[in-house]
Amino acid sequence: MKKTLMTVTAALALTFATGNALAASGIAYATDGNGLQYNALYTESSWLAIEIPLADLGGTLPDDLTLETAGLSAGTSITLDSTTRQGGYALLYVTVERTDTSVNVNDMAQITVKSGDKALTTVSIPVYGGVDQ
Repeated sequence: MKKTLMTVTAALALTFATGNALAASGIAYATDGNGLQYNALYTESSWLAIEIPLADLGGTLPDDLTLETAGLSAGTSITLDSTTRQGGYALLYVTVERTDTSVNVNDMAQITVKSGDKALTTVSIPVYGGVDQ
């Protein structure tokens, strides 16, 4: 009984530690800038913004932000169009494109937000695109 209790306690401690690590990993949300939130970015869109807490960017919204992406299918890209500040968040408006609309996109993008050569934060967000018929 004592061994089982110790195992359960260790498992719970690991679960909480893992949960906290995931919470700090930078899961981002998309927004339309008018209060609606989305779980993903969608291909062939230029109306969504990635919502990032200003604290993750050092508390300010630098003028020279750029994005570096990984985890996207070949031919899929995310381009930064503009930025704005909304309360305690930075909204990074992006265009999501792909070269081949005859294939589905179901990716998890890792987006590093940079100011000059300095990486400020990295966030993850799903990117979806259906087959164009």
